[in-house]
Amino acid sequence: MHKKWFLMIFVSLILILTACTEEGQGAAETAVEGDGDFVVGMSVINQEALFFTEMVKGAKEKAEELGITLNVHNANNDQVEQNNTVENYIAEGVNAIVINAYDPGSLNPVIEKAKEEGIIIISVDTIIESDAVDVQIGVDNAEESVNLAAYFNDYWGDEEVNLGVITALNAPIQVNRQDSFIDSIENAEIVDILDGENVQEKALSAAENLFISNENLDAVYITGEPGYIGAVSAIKSQGVQDGVKLFGWDLSPQVVQGIDEGFVEAVIQQHPDEYGSEAVNAAYEIFQGNEVSSPLDVPATIVTEDNIDEFRDLFE
Repeated sequence: MHKKWFLMIFVSLILILTACTEEGQGAAETAVEGDGDFVVGMSVINQEALFFTEMVKGAKEKAEELGITLNVHNANNDQVEQNNTVENYIAEGVNAIVINAYDPGSLNPVIEKAKEEGIIIISVDTIIESDAVDVQIGVDNAEESVNLAAYFNDYWGDEEVNLGVITALNAPIQVNRQDSFIDSIENAEIVDILDGENVQEKALSAAENLFISNENLDAVYITGEPGYIGAVSAIKSQGVQDGVKLFGWDLSPQVVQGIDEGFVEAVIQQHPDEYGSEAVNAAYEIFQGNEVSSPLDVPATIVTEDNIDEFRDLFE
């Protein structure tokens, strides 16, 4: 009898704990508590990469300045989770949703549903092809990749280059960067394109495989921050930093160190804090009845050893 009761109590506890855990999953953090008259729900792809944490930081600062409520949700690279978040925001009756889409196409039905409820939709960084989006904010990824390709071409001149690529095939925006860069470079043979899945550990493994398999590698192009960090770690672990130059997207402390050590040649640095700030401001302006232009472009900067000092304070 005692064993039976013990088993029943044990199972009950497990069910309670499981329910609490499931309830906590997907919950949005109240990042800024405003007066409640205007509430913004924000969802970002992840909060592992500095890019996304800076985006949230900019959104928080603008929300505090305007005195509005901002809730932030981390999708953790999970499209189902992000779709559910938008559904939750609709149910909560937020006034606006700022969304950094993991898979833009998969979001169309749910953001159209939000639009039908009168919710303002601001898309940040990743482009969502839908009339439900009021304002698209970010950088022209294709154009900036072409600009970096021009720098790459000037750097190497007429020299033949063996080039490897670390990309993220699960991120349409990074595939765009990959294709635009490859289409614009000259005198380069693509020896391999490896998928880091926008996860630092997987990108590290991919980069190590790239260096091990290609002894004559001259350069690597990386399409995002997790991949760049992975490539920096791999180039050191394989001891090839004297023979390979890295080009790509998004600064981090590791990439800054790579610039200082000479093997990171160039980095496209976006301004994600401005993305977050502009997104919250655009939503508020629309709420006030004002017009906001779209797309709203926030240009990037090519960072090299010549101008890296302008960006060091991001990592202090």
